[in-house]
Amino acid sequence: MDPKNETSPNAADNQMLNPNAENEDLTLPLESIQPLHKRSASDSLAFVKEPYWHAPSSSAQGRLLGGAAGSSSASHMDPKKLKRLIANRASAQKSRLRRVEYVDKLEKRLVYMQATASLVSPRVTSERKKRMMLLKENAELKQKIEFYDKLLEKQDAEYKALKEERDLLSFTNLLIQEGI
Repeated sequence: MDPKNETSPNAADNQMLNPNAENEDLTLPLESIQPLHKRSASDSLAFVKEPYWHAPSSSAQGRLLGGAAGSSSASHMDPKKLKRLIANRASAQKSRLRRVEYVDKLEKRLVYMQATASLVSPRVTSERKKRMMLLKENAELKQKIEFYDKLLEKQDAEYKALKEERDLLSFTNLLIQEGI
């Protein structure tokens, strides 16, 4: 293996963290890349569009692999690995596009919600004022009800007292008429 092609697994990360570093060739031969997990036979490339199913030409291989056309590592690559690489890149591109669409959708939704909020805000303020007035009116009505309940109790007690007095006077009058 060429020492120039040997890089640490974090070389790409170091390149991103330090953009002023020299532009080194960070490409690895595809044979030296170990997958993070083994793929099962049931993995499918069905979601990839038709052009990716056909074996690309050597110039297309070079473009897909990021190297010059006719790269020696691409010409010795297993067709299954090449299909998987192409499918992975297509999937990553689709994922990036979906993420961009999702962010755009969220931004549009944010603008819509802000516009809705600005339209609804005056109405909310108005409704809050109405609510406060109604609460105040409700409290006043409760006080009136309480006052009238007490007045009614007082009048009922007075009525009972007068009724008892009338009954007593009527009984006394009956006794006087009989001469007892």
